[in-house]
Amino acid sequence: MALAEQPQAQAQQQAQQAGSTELDARDREFLFTIRFANLWEIPMGDLAAERGNSDKVKEVGRVISADHTKLNVDIEEMAQRFGVDLPSSPTSKQKQWMEEITAASGDEFDRVFANRLRAAHGSVFGLVAEVRAGTRNDEIRTFAQAANDIVMRHMTILEGTGHVMPTGLFSEASARTLDNPENQLGGGDLALTGIIGVLALGATLGLVRTFSSHGAAER
Repeated sequence: MALAEQPQAQAQQQAQQAGSTELDARDREFLFTIRFANLWEIPMGDLAAERGNSDKVKEVGRVISADHTKLNVDIEEMAQRFGVDLPSSPTSKQKQWMEEITAASGDEFDRVFANRLRAAHGSVFGLVAEVRAGTRNDEIRTFAQAANDIVMRHMTILEGTGHVMPTGLFSEASARTLDNPENQLGGGDLALTGIIGVLALGATLGLVRTFSSHGAAER
């Protein structure tokens, strides 16, 4: 490399490194969403471990509480490093869910607990995937991968209780409709998300056509 090119290359490398420490709107939304989930799912997990009508629901409650407690520690450390002020209480909608679960008993408790938490996990799954695929921050990407694994595991074990309804409460569990305005995506971010989704769909359809063609050729 010529000597004249070295300062330019170093400047580009420094700019890339500096950019990797910044949080965009979607990164911040991700941190807020996980924090909100922790604030209501930890106490509901503890409640299920204590009041679940079946041993399976009690065990699911213990797992959910333990996993979100670990996520909460991690997210508080990240928020401190990035200078993000996290919410300190659940959203009004989440508080309503907590009241609904707390008021139930017996088999009804198991049903409401499983459906409310399964719906909530399902609604956040898309955001976690977007952040994992699109963030420019390496630390956020690593955390999103861990969160993705946990969300998938929780959906699986909640479904394993046998109480989750096929058409459950998903329409009411919008993880992206939160009380704090800072947690909302702007128009530019939403447009970028739409473009990413279209590209991903196109790639998926392309793979399907490719495999279909190979299968037809082998027959």
